[in-house]
Amino acid sequence: GSSGYSLPSVVLLAEFTKLCISLCFLTAESGSISQALKDVLGTSVRTWLAFAFPSALYSLNNNLDMLNNQHMDPATEQVLVQAKILTTGIVWWWVFVRTMGGRKWFALVLLFLGAVSA
Repeated sequence: GSSGYSLPSVVLLAEFTKLCISLCFLTAESGSISQALKDVLGTSVRTWLAFAFPSALYSLNNNLDMLNNQHMDPATEQVLVQAKILTTGIVWWWVFVRTMGGRKWFALVLLFLGAVSA
């Protein structure tokens, strides 16, 4: 159906809220807002770039989830969301070329089967 709000605006507002909450925690940890901002702005460009790609993927994923909410029934959308856990495990294994024990594979398959059969 149609919605009376902008889907990217919903995602942007949610992420901005998380940013504000994180800044509050950082301020509490640093002791002052000025020190918290110095910590953030003093971060190296290399560190910022290391987080840029996953952040962009996360933002794209959130926008696609909101789009899915418009065009899928809730049960199908939930199965799709849970299937991401299995694909994340497989991609992690493939990209990082790290072995996963039988228990982890069993847990991923069991989680996937539970999501599909729910």
